Amino acid sequence: MNEKTQRFLNRNGMAVDDIKYILRENQRTAFHLLDNRIITTVTPLKEVLSELPEGVFLNIQKGVAVCARHVVDISNHGVYTMTDGRTFCGRKRNLGEHKRNRSMLSFNTSALPGTNELPLTLFEKCTVLDEMPVAFCVIELVFDKDGHGIDFIFRYCNKEMEALEGVCLTDMIGRSFYEVFPDGDKKWLISYADVALNGTKRTIRDYSPEIRQNLTIHCFQPDEGFCACLLIKDSAAAAP
Repeated sequence: MNEKTQRFLNRNGMAVDDIKYILRENQRTAFHLLDNRIITTVTPLKEVLSELPEGVFLNIQKGVAVCARHVVDISNHGVYTMTDGRTFCGRKRNLGEHKRNRSMLSFNTSALPGTNELPLTLFEKCTVLDEMPVAFCVIELVFDKDGHGIDFIFRYCNKEMEALEGVCLTDMIGRSFYEVFPDGDKKWLISYADVALNGTKRTIRDYSPEIRQNLTIHCFQPDEGFCACLLIKDSAAAAP
């Protein structure tokens, strides 16, 4: 790594191991870090990668480079799932590249019985809902040392969630609800924790002060420790 790059990292208080992925966004190169900071530079992504340690990052498509140590799964179709739950589609024209990456990173490659296909991850399954005209998200409960739910992290949000909440998807996914909405009401935690821990199904009808809307939220458990939410504006009830 050259001296210029090391100075850039030092100046922004980050190390190479802190970087989850590097994206080309709004004509800038954005470093997405483990602490959810985003540091940008005008230096092109290709040039940035040439100055970082070789083999640490995988340039899986134009404008997307992921840190190998933060990849938790690579599907047969070239979908990369990161430790924060975010997914990226690799180059469609070269699926062999993604299979080699999966083999290099020693992922479980056990195919489904009678097929050559790997089972889809939870977040890969969610991508079919990206364009659904109803807001949908999957959240993961975060617990304290005594096992009590104290927060939840957005792991998946479809595009309609962005419209409902008025917050960009990149500012929600992988971040705490109370980081995105500092004045958020803790009342939501009780219901979400029950669903995530006990597998119950719940329908919540309440006022959301974060977006000043009455909502009906249908909740279910897609996997242990997670709560999936379908959010519908309740137009029949007037907001306070």
